Amino acid sequence: AKQGANIFFTDIDQQKCQELEQALREYPVVAKGFFSDITSNEETDQLCGFFIQAGVKIDTLINNVGIQFEESLSTFNPENSYRIFNTNVLSPLYLTRQIAQLFKNNQIPGSILFITSIHQETISRMVSYSASKAALKMIIKELALELAPYGIRVNGIAPGAVSEDELGNTFDQQYTPLHQCSVNPRYIGRAAVYLTSDYFSRFTTGTIIKIDAGLSLHSYLSL
Repeated sequence: AKQGANIFFTDIDQQKCQELEQALREYPVVAKGFFSDITSNEETDQLCGFFIQAGVKIDTLINNVGIQFEESLSTFNPENSYRIFNTNVLSPLYLTRQIAQLFKNNQIPGSILFITSIHQETISRMVSYSASKAALKMIIKELALELAPYGIRVNGIAPGAVSEDELGNTFDQQYTPLHQCSVNPRYIGRAAVYLTSDYFSRFTTGTIIKIDAGLSLHSYLSL
């Protein structure tokens, strides 16, 4: 929004949608939230139908949705595992297919971004969650190659421990080598602007930027 982008977003929490819409009114852009569940293909179709009927030409998609459960092999629950993969992988992939088709129909060289995690390649002790993020890592590569002929770029961001308090202060993180603290969410946002901007990243596709202050370098992740 600070860069002048119109923002359309979804959430399964109606109140959060309203709160974010209110916050975005600070900027001279169009901002609209949709009470929509990514795991419902029908609701995703309705979302895309809105864009078509309203004449909104989307040029950027950011897939920033995910759930996780504390889980190991001994506590493996197929139902939870399905929910994780459906929410983190399959449903965003369906939305991406629909939006990519809009890009093609409107001849827009759009940009697609997936928010993954450092656990796409480092252990989290949550087997299904890590596996879902590893799947996204390969999806980014596959789609980058498939969509390149249409001028559509596909990239990702792999955050580490991202959190701050209500005043914008980070939390102590002893396993993070750089600064020994969590990462402010705004640094993920700035990376998203970089990767989705044609000005900066016209020739960048199939790339995942890791923003973790070195957390993934710490040996405890492989213990």
